[in-house]
Amino acid sequence: MRASFLGTTPFRVVRLLALGCLTTLLFVLLAPGCGRTSLEPESLDQGGVSACGPSTCPDGCCDANGTCRTGSDVRACGSVGGRCSDCVATGFDRCTRSRVCGREDVSCSSATCAGCCAVESGQRLCLSGTEPAACGLSGARCVDCADDGRACDLSTRACGSTRCDATNCDGCCVGDKCLTGTLASACGSSGRQCSTCAAGQQCRAVTGGGGRCEGTSTCGPQNCGGCCNAAGRCVTGNDTTACGKQGEACDACALDEVCVPDGVPNARTCQKQPTCGPGNCSGCCVGNQCVLSPTPTACGAKGAACKGCAANQVCSAQGTCVSADVCSPATCAGCCVGDVCAVGTQQTACGAGGGLCQNCANQSPARVCQSGACQLPTCGPATCPNGCCSGNTCVVGTQDNACGPIGGGACTDCSASNETCQARQCQTKCGPANCAGCCRANNTCNALGIDNNACGQGGAACVNCTSSGSFCSGLVSPRRCNNQQNTCPATYGTCAAGIRTPVTAPLQNVCSDTSLDALATSCGGGPDTTTCVAAFAALTSSCRTCLDRFNHPFDQKTGLFACAASSVNSQCRRAMGCATDCAQTSCSQCAATSESQCYSLVNDGNGQCSAFDDATSCANGALAGGLCSQYSYANFGAWLRSVGDAFCGNGP
Repeated sequence: MRASFLGTTPFRVVRLLALGCLTTLLFVLLAPGCGRTSLEPESLDQGGVSACGPSTCPDGCCDANGTCRTGSDVRACGSVGGRCSDCVATGFDRCTRSRVCGREDVSCSSATCAGCCAVESGQRLCLSGTEPAACGLSGARCVDCADDGRACDLSTRACGSTRCDATNCDGCCVGDKCLTGTLASACGSSGRQCSTCAAGQQCRAVTGGGGRCEGTSTCGPQNCGGCCNAAGRCVTGNDTTACGKQGEACDACALDEVCVPDGVPNARTCQKQPTCGPGNCSGCCVGNQCVLSPTPTACGAKGAACKGCAANQVCSAQGTCVSADVCSPATCAGCCVGDVCAVGTQQTACGAGGGLCQNCANQSPARVCQSGACQLPTCGPATCPNGCCSGNTCVVGTQDNACGPIGGGACTDCSASNETCQARQCQTKCGPANCAGCCRANNTCNALGIDNNACGQGGAACVNCTSSGSFCSGLVSPRRCNNQQNTCPATYGTCAAGIRTPVTAPLQNVCSDTSLDALATSCGGGPDTTTCVAAFAALTSSCRTCLDRFNHPFDQKTGLFACAASSVNSQCRRAMGCATDCAQTSCSQCAATSESQCYSLVNDGNGQCSAFDDATSCANGALAGGLCSQYSYANFGAWLRSVGDAFCGNGP
């Protein structure tokens, strides 16, 4: 039977102290000269916390004492080296596999869930929506930002814009941060997620950047002050899901047990959960769980039962519900400066969970803001020679939100000024304001954006169409790969029955010689020229209606077929009609400047109208010479004058 940690006899205290001294003495004698490999929690002096963050705790979260926790405990839930969340204090009852606080909610929606909704093990859950693996709010479906190499922006509960993956990180990723990947605590390469090597393993550098865990796990008393999990990794042993010390195997506490915290007898052992009340809880009680930092969903003091505050209230430091017209845990994911909610990541305003902001820069010695707490700096020139320091984390220094030269200086967040990190410096971002074409990955502008391997328009990111077996279509606006658009050309099915190029009656006498002469002069450059369009607008409606069927560029063939229709048989008129219908349907949604290119695309080679166009060879005789042949005239205006006179005028 396990002893309660609420009371211990003096004899047991002496025995435990003696055992601790003996263990320490044996360790010193057996391992002289070895570096410190124990994961015993340690607190820094002057009120600081130990250096816990993405590089030292990639698989878990950092608690208020700066200890790296597994992130799977209901009282310390979280991931990617961020600040741990107390699920119980925020109205949740579990820490999910994704290391997100949650509770069962069979009708999860905006009416019942302020976070996001997900399904896990067949259960519909309401999750906090604050972790990369499950980001969202107002009852929307949770989004896995981590799968895309991004973080969850706590101010918007949406995936951040900065991405970490194989395209921009030779090391390994923790959330959206690119780390060198050569630390045993954060090892990896090729933009994959960092992992912690097992105790006894080393992170060996690999060609191309980053590292790989190598060696055999030897987790045990000789190199682990916490406990050894099933993967052979040494964890701190403070969690109910992984409780233990002195290198023993981690113990998963039973539902009615708790892993005793440090600083009290039987620390880091599973013990029966004591009854929560005034004698052992200065906060409030949720069942037998003591909430020391009350929240709007668990408010109270002096060991009383926690209660929930009204929608327009928050929980004060004294454990009473008060008006919500102040910055508080209910209204601020960062930290509070008076009634102002700060993001909580700045040196002069550092914090999390709606607590008071701390000025890390003013502390002595100066500290850095990491995971919502002021920490003594451990990242610097000596520990980060090949990157820059983002808070207390050494990163590569090539990302927009963490940019800087090598040497361990402070990184700059280029995204704050809408800039991008280029050659380890913040530079003006290529975009709509300065690039009419498309922006390459190296932040340079492809001015035209028409290349098959760099396609785009309006300052959008260039796309490599060749990689998807396509080409850059200049027929659509904005430009994009042809297999990513279906409007220019549009899809064409079959030629409907009854479609034929109609025969135009000759000598309709609706156009005067004066009008036709004006067209000859104005349309020499083609039907789409400004002068020709103006001349057409000046025609009478009956003349314009008659001439419209001929007023098409020669390369579109529509006007030529209309002229030749009276000289060919019905079968040939069917072929010309289908060719015209296919081309016009395919290209009707194109911009006017792209129509002729579209006609050429669909009629030539393997174009979707090429079979129809090939069948119009029956009209070659009528178009090779004589009235309808374009080759019989000096230009389009002269052709339109002659054809117009034959069909819409009174003849030559």
